Amino acid sequence: MTPRPSLRAPVATLFLLSALLVLGGWFRVSHLGEKLLWHDEIATVHMAAGYSISEWKAALYTGEVLDVADVTRFQRLDRGRSVLDAVQELARHDPQHPPTYYLLAASWVRLVGEGIGRLRMLSVLASLLGLFAMYGLCWELSMSRRVAWTGTAALAVSPFFVLYAQEAREYSLWATVILASNAALLAAIRRTEASPGKIPAASWAGYGLLTVLSLYTSFSSAAVILGQVLFIILRERGRPNRVSLSAAGTLAISALGFLPWALNLARNYETFAVSMRWSKEIVIPTSSLLRILALNLSRPFIDFWADLETAPAWVGVLGAVALGVWAVAALVREAPTERVLLILCVLILPTAIHLVPDLLFGGIRSLSTRYLTPSLLMLLVAVAWLLGAPQRRPRVAAGLAAAVFAVMVASCWHNARQESVWTKGVSYSLPEVARIINASDRPLLVGGIEIHSPGNLLALSARLDPGTKMQFLRIEDERAYVLADHDGDIFLLGPNVLLRQRLEEREHVRFELLVEDLFLQLWKAHPAGEPADR
Repeated sequence: MTPRPSLRAPVATLFLLSALLVLGGWFRVSHLGEKLLWHDEIATVHMAAGYSISEWKAALYTGEVLDVADVTRFQRLDRGRSVLDAVQELARHDPQHPPTYYLLAASWVRLVGEGIGRLRMLSVLASLLGLFAMYGLCWELSMSRRVAWTGTAALAVSPFFVLYAQEAREYSLWATVILASNAALLAAIRRTEASPGKIPAASWAGYGLLTVLSLYTSFSSAAVILGQVLFIILRERGRPNRVSLSAAGTLAISALGFLPWALNLARNYETFAVSMRWSKEIVIPTSSLLRILALNLSRPFIDFWADLETAPAWVGVLGAVALGVWAVAALVREAPTERVLLILCVLILPTAIHLVPDLLFGGIRSLSTRYLTPSLLMLLVAVAWLLGAPQRRPRVAAGLAAAVFAVMVASCWHNARQESVWTKGVSYSLPEVARIINASDRPLLVGGIEIHSPGNLLALSARLDPGTKMQFLRIEDERAYVLADHDGDIFLLGPNVLLRQRLEEREHVRFELLVEDLFLQLWKAHPAGEPADR
């Protein structure tokens, strides 16, 4: 008599996966409204509220001393403005950001109300939809529920994707569309080959719609589409058959669907070029570039460090990179070649498009982890195969999965308790800046218009106490600026070297550095004759 199979392993596995999904949902909503509102998100807040860049700049950059309430009013919804105002603002002043997410954000705040926590819920929901898309992609790759559920659980507690699920930006939506697009492509190919007599038009139409949606969500989708094109060429060996012709026709129609925004980008190319100038002009050593790349590739699995400065950080990052390499090798060795090619193309091409120019010509295109989102998603798919493929010994797979998921959950727990994390970039130190200013007596904060100052000043205003004064200076204001006659502490948010030098020379103002990081400085002004400990 054949013994009945034990139910312990399936029940234990189901419990673990369910717990990971619940944890992933909790991490996404944990302290959602308390996390730092930063430079990039403030643009989303203003746009969703209906205000244009030119409008708030004209109102704030007057050189007058303003109350903080005059600044934060641009973060409150103006119901007299339509959702289309946000799209028109993007088209004119921020064409590098296609409109899908911002159209949704503007509609969302009109539906659920204002507030950064409520606005970020849109990204949380997009991220949760991504779990279904991950399941679909892993299923199309493996035809295995175990692999599909493992991939879904990995995305649920991936620290990188949890962090971006809490950002009022387009990246969670983009990740979801990337997964859905690749799953739809594999499904369309599978159904085409399963029905020799006809083309499954609905499947190809679904892939085409997702392709258009991905382009209207992020221009970086072009790298994903190039990876998919390369996959089709390699899979079909350049032969014009039903699969390759269907894909070509679908992509051609998708390109026509994106043509209106592409033409808008061409009309406003100078604005786009200025906004992306930083990625080409900043040059760092190749060793630093590769070190940061390794750190970025580890982020989906382990995230306790902003940089590689300690031995534990090196061990953790190199271990995560080794896990990724092992997973990709197992995927190549064991998964069906005609499907794994897609994963490899979408993994390699987006990273190469950013990294190779940096190595050859200089720049930091590859340092922005969010632009590597397609590659990081495919790394998660590879790890799902490594942990969930039927070729693995059950005990070995269970032990490895427990270790990997434990580190991922611990990383999410660590980040959940942080007010500001590495994703906040140029605004990382704003909580500390706000605490210093709020502890001061009748403070006045002065800032300029250079580099990241406008976004940081606006983001900082949301953390300043009522009654705080702010002064926004244009370049022409700075040349003849005289320190305000203010009965309280005066702070300068920089960098603004020339302004400080002029005040030191003309008025003998002494500046005390209070906060400094790679992107900002907070100085306290001491007018001539005033003691430093005022």
